[in-house]
Amino acid sequence: MWTDGIGNTSGVVPGKTITERQAAGSFITNVLRVEKALDRCVLVSVPQNVYDALVSLAFNVGTGNACSSTMVKFINQKRWRDACYQLPRWVYVKGVFNQGLENRRGRELAWCLKGA
Repeated sequence: MWTDGIGNTSGVVPGKTITERQAAGSFITNVLRVEKALDRCVLVSVPQNVYDALVSLAFNVGTGNACSSTMVKFINQKRWRDACYQLPRWVYVKGVFNQGLENRRGRELAWCLKGA
């Protein structure tokens, strides 16, 4: 999968060169888009670390998947720890385990639990 050099895949054109500033601007725009989408399915005030982990997950798996997840269900029930412990489930790409995703989810889980 093509990225802009900082993990962003949205709007990336293979072979097109962009500046670091352009990549950062696109990244910020896309994170804000994710946050706006999550506003429609997260119905409660969320501790910052839990929210950060959710945004990271949603940025990675898509807001539709995140919003329909058990993690968001638990968040809306204010079951913060239960919500955090949903993160390690998201370590597969097309049904195949991915070590990089397990590493990422481990970091997200550790951060999430600091706010749970």
